[in-house]
Amino acid sequence: MDAAKIQAFMTLAGQKTRQQIENGDPKTRALGAQLLLSEVLEYVIHGLGVTPVVNGTPITAPDSLSYEAKNEPDPTEMVDGLADVAYTMYWNACAFGIPLEEAFDLVCDNNLEKFVRLADWVSEERELAAHEWHCELSVSWPEEVVKVEVLNVNGEFFAVGKDARGKVRKPSTYRPVDLSRLVANS
Repeated sequence: MDAAKIQAFMTLAGQKTRQQIENGDPKTRALGAQLLLSEVLEYVIHGLGVTPVVNGTPITAPDSLSYEAKNEPDPTEMVDGLADVAYTMYWNACAFGIPLEEAFDLVCDNNLEKFVRLADWVSEERELAAHEWHCELSVSWPEEVVKVEVLNVNGEFFAVGKDARGKVRKPSTYRPVDLSRLVANS
């Protein structure tokens, strides 16, 4: 798997990428936990049809948990834990015949569609005025969007719409990933 598309997504989303292990701030650690565990729970609950139960309480919604970064991280355990997640992810792919690499590539490409590519952009990076949000491409944004800015990643310009919390919001041009052909081949 190639991380270049994920790094591009993170740059456009205003998230830092690092070349060496760093503990990160509590907010970033909580986000990392939420992203990882909610996707794992989505696979377990919706994909495998298994309901995890914690102390007698069933977990039926992947995003129903909350996260608090209370302790300092252990870099060795970070590496070990994430490697174990990757190992078990590949184990599941092998056990169930899931075309993981191809699906991963499609999902990476699809996630980048949350940003509007501006092939003919002739200006610099900047925040757009509300009357420019259409990007001369008939783009519209959800009402939660409070800011649209143009960013340059690897020599290409993209419009990025964010809500008041800084979360990237999907433009009208976004379409969900279609993995049906991967399943149809099974």
